[in-house]
Amino acid sequence: MIRRILFILSLISLLAGCRTGQTSDGRPERMDQPDAADAYFAMKRTSDGTPSNVLYSRARAQMEIMPRYATEGDRTLPAHSARVVTNDVDTGSVGPWTSLGPGNIGGRTRALLIDPNNPEVMYAGATSGGVWKTIDAGAHWSPIGDELANLAVNSMAFDPSNSLVIYAGTGEGYFREDVRGTALPIRGNGIFATRDGGTSWMQLPGTDGPDFYWVNKLAVSPHDSQRIYAATRSGVWRSLDRGATWTNALPVTVKGGCLDLAFRADTGGDYLFASCGVFEQATVYRNTHAEGSESWVSVLSEPGMSRTSLAIAPSNPNVIYALAASNSPGPGSNFNQGLLALFRSDASGDPGSWSARVRNTDSDRLATLLLTNPISALEAECSANGQDSYVTMGWHCNVVAVDPTNPDRVWAAGVDLFRSDDGGRTWGVASYWWASPGAAGFVHADQHAIVFHPGYDGNANQTLFATNDGGIFRTDNANSAVAKGSAGACAPTNTFVHWVSLDHGYRATQFYHGAVSPDGTSFLGGAQDNSTLIGSIAAGPESWQMAWGGDGGYVAIDPTNPQVLYAEAQFGAIAKSTNGGAEFKSATRTLNDGGFLFVTPFLIDPNQHDRLWTGGLRLWRSDNAAAIWTSASQSLINASVSAIAVALGRPGRVIAGTNAGDILRNDQATTATGTTAWSMVRPRDGYVSSLTFDPTNADVAYATYAGFGGTHVWRSDSGGASWTPLDGSGTGALPDIPAHSVAVDPTRPARLYLGTDLGIFVTLDGGAHWSVENSGFTNVITEVVVIGQGARGPAVYAFTHGRGAWRAELTAAGRRRAAQ
Repeated sequence: MIRRILFILSLISLLAGCRTGQTSDGRPERMDQPDAADAYFAMKRTSDGTPSNVLYSRARAQMEIMPRYATEGDRTLPAHSARVVTNDVDTGSVGPWTSLGPGNIGGRTRALLIDPNNPEVMYAGATSGGVWKTIDAGAHWSPIGDELANLAVNSMAFDPSNSLVIYAGTGEGYFREDVRGTALPIRGNGIFATRDGGTSWMQLPGTDGPDFYWVNKLAVSPHDSQRIYAATRSGVWRSLDRGATWTNALPVTVKGGCLDLAFRADTGGDYLFASCGVFEQATVYRNTHAEGSESWVSVLSEPGMSRTSLAIAPSNPNVIYALAASNSPGPGSNFNQGLLALFRSDASGDPGSWSARVRNTDSDRLATLLLTNPISALEAECSANGQDSYVTMGWHCNVVAVDPTNPDRVWAAGVDLFRSDDGGRTWGVASYWWASPGAAGFVHADQHAIVFHPGYDGNANQTLFATNDGGIFRTDNANSAVAKGSAGACAPTNTFVHWVSLDHGYRATQFYHGAVSPDGTSFLGGAQDNSTLIGSIAAGPESWQMAWGGDGGYVAIDPTNPQVLYAEAQFGAIAKSTNGGAEFKSATRTLNDGGFLFVTPFLIDPNQHDRLWTGGLRLWRSDNAAAIWTSASQSLINASVSAIAVALGRPGRVIAGTNAGDILRNDQATTATGTTAWSMVRPRDGYVSSLTFDPTNADVAYATYAGFGGTHVWRSDSGGASWTPLDGSGTGALPDIPAHSVAVDPTRPARLYLGTDLGIFVTLDGGAHWSVENSGFTNVITEVVVIGQGARGPAVYAFTHGRGAWRAELTAAGRRRAAQ
């Protein structure tokens, strides 16, 4: 019997707690909160108001003059030394770093290009993992363009006259704004171009400013490849000279800016549609000669219209579709950011020519769920004990595409994929995100792009691709029967459209945390959009498994029994497995705290395997392996716990950080209660992203801060009572970038590895001087670095937000390193 996993999301409050439990018929729930993830990402990276792309640019310039450290060879090199890089596409090795995967579970992917001259060649854009390329139709992928100043690739476009020329736009612009009106991430840094199929890249001039922080869509004129269009947060920008200069052709101030472009290629001029607006009134504009001075005309703008995606029928360009989300509550308030309507024009998009083929008020319930999670909305019909829950996602995942051979066959997708064969009037389900991975109907949730094979003819070639929060999928029978009627959403076997994953070496997973088994043979990681994942050396990087639902967070492995695993979903939903991850059960009994962060810290006491710590508005302790939790501190004021550490050899010594910058300390923490006041210091304001004790000295601890500005790494020689800055000096000073994690080499305690927003830094003198990790590790967000057992001795592990998990041996081949 296929396990059905429900997808529950609250779009009302970013900080509303939620839990992973069970549905009414005993099936485990699954939750995904991309808006809360965005808010969490932004909260960590506070600044003085200086744009982050400016700060990152300064940081990269500073990194160029810093010394470089080669993990392979254990030596420090002068600045500008040739990087020690080898790249093996099949194994994922980069210098001494070896990818642990996942190679079979991708990350959020919003762009896919297929070379029209050689369809075996494809390019994918991962939202925090950069550009990836395959030359064998998805059998293997490798990252290209790691020299990009920003890996947040959100959009891509070919030069129609030369498929070796590719443009990549950075910054993911589909988000809410927080209560201060501050735009949430993931912020980009302009548009980049390659003219050799991805071997080398350059940033287009003038695209490093605020108008290009979020490049939502790119289009190149089929009439003149000198003309490039970019839909950004401030409007539609146009270049007439291959990106050398830019003009704002359609300025807008609506929230979200312009989000989509659609080109009609059969006319002499640049006949272009633009869709602008999300979370407030959206409008579709048209310009029949966008290359010139002709004005843009509003052609579609219905009250309550939110993010709207566009598609023109290639076989009849007079036909254009618009898939619109709703800003206004629908019947019973079920459709806010769900479907408003699927519109169609048969008159080239002329004003007044648009008709709604389906609305959220239609009697065909399945057709109203194009931008809603269908299985949760139809749970009462699909399960005798079920209760409907409307999970609307039109702001986050919203895409429409038209069959190249048939203007009446149209695809639409939000959480799942749908198809209509009658011009958008009736719909059937074509994919099921909750099916077992590998099942014929399974496609990961939250669709972002639908792309037809260049040779698609609707008969002999029915190949279609979809990208989503789990990577890239393909079907070779796109025109097979889909599942219609409300009952069609109830079982994956109801559709005859079959899918396969192309996540083969596509290591774009966005980890928040990770842990390694005591023998170094298995791994556990919590990932955005992809829950808690389990991998192992024996199974290999292509065989990771999803183990617990929701957006993954912190994880832990019992050091005395690796069969005992701990995981969490967002907002403190901790779970426990006693059988190696085959089954997890909630472990939050008596854990009652309304202040858990989206990613909630928890850990196992290294001195006692059945003692665990976590925190929200207060510290919590379990002395019986998470069977019951008890409060262990007074409530915090205007802050939540963001990091925890326990001293090895001193179980009573616990320190905890907050998202306001405080560091709490208690030397008798094992007996603390809900009335216990912990001592507190604040080395600086900001988000305490990690706390780490030196495993050889319980008086020495390290703290990292994730905000811009100020000192990022601190050291305490008093067990956390007082702190001194540790950002280094001279050319060995750390750049001003968010820092996330420190790992202390137990064989050489003065050697520290630091994970940051721009990769890994190393110090050999306890932080007096820092070096850039020189062995090919790219400038990806590195959330966790940890020392664990490797293949031949100690190894350093890195869990990244966009490139999966990695390991580098600290012991040279053929020998074991003696303690130093």
